[in-house]
Amino acid sequence: MKNRWMVIVASLLLSVPMVLMAGGQKEVSAEKSGTMKIGVALDQLNDPFWVGIKKGIDDAGKDLGVELVIRTAEGDAVKQNSQIDDMIAQGVSAIVCVYVDSKAILQGVKASNEAGIPFVFCDRTLSSTDDAKVAWGIATDNYALTKNGWEWMVGYARENGMNLKVLELVGSLSDENVLRRTDGFKDVMKNNSDIVELVQQVPTEWNLEKALAGATNALQAHPEINTIFMHSDYLLGATISALRQAGRYKKIGEDGHVIVMPYSGNESSINAMKEGYVEMIFGMDVYKEGYEAVKAAVEIANGKKYGEPLLDAGFIITQENFNEMSKRAYGTF
Repeated sequence: MKNRWMVIVASLLLSVPMVLMAGGQKEVSAEKSGTMKIGVALDQLNDPFWVGIKKGIDDAGKDLGVELVIRTAEGDAVKQNSQIDDMIAQGVSAIVCVYVDSKAILQGVKASNEAGIPFVFCDRTLSSTDDAKVAWGIATDNYALTKNGWEWMVGYARENGMNLKVLELVGSLSDENVLRRTDGFKDVMKNNSDIVELVQQVPTEWNLEKALAGATNALQAHPEINTIFMHSDYLLGATISALRQAGRYKKIGEDGHVIVMPYSGNESSINAMKEGYVEMIFGMDVYKEGYEAVKAAVEIANGKKYGEPLLDAGFIITQENFNEMSKRAYGTF
């Protein structure tokens, strides 16, 4: 009996190192198979446009098997830089960013550089500086898209014997995309000054109350306005409200119709075109932007080299190509 207990005790003692060794092996294995974290710093999620970008981001994260640490700054540039600092502290391998302010975000880029992790911009273009290096980025070529859309509109106006008296609803002047949209419009206007005239420009700062008040006052002060170019169809609801107050929200071909030119392609724009109120929409491939930004961040973090940032030319949706091209708009997702 005594010998039997000695054998049992010896067996238990021998098994202890094996258990400890197995436990140690599991811990090492868990470290090696740890999921990569990608930080995602967003400006807003208060519009379907941003939700469309986030859908691309989310899908890329799932497809690539990475953990996304997503934060939204709600329009606060200081808050966004603080969120980026927190992501870096959490050990993210890269940052994907839709920035709030093109100058303020350079602080976040520098912090990423100092931490040795790549910084990838999404939707809003950002150039590297001497002490703030951007690894890559993807955005709509807002100049090219605006120019293409306005050239289409000029052709449409000439075919229909129209002179375009334009109200421009401008977004935030700290948004690089806004400046490029204005530049694209101005260049087409300069080359077609015989039929395109800017009557008034209203800075909205992406504020719907400012947009509504500005559009309402402009339509009252300048009844000759027959075209409204808005820098985002985020402003479409306010624009339609102003037109209704002026009794001028009319379908194409109806007396008093005002051409409305929405930018990006949300559900409201698509429905307004379908119902016959809108001639043309500037379409932005926002899902692609979100997806490709995360994909690039993961690949760059894994050592892949990327070249110049990608600027996507977008697409134009018209009454003629609606059935085909509207499917690409995020408003139909």
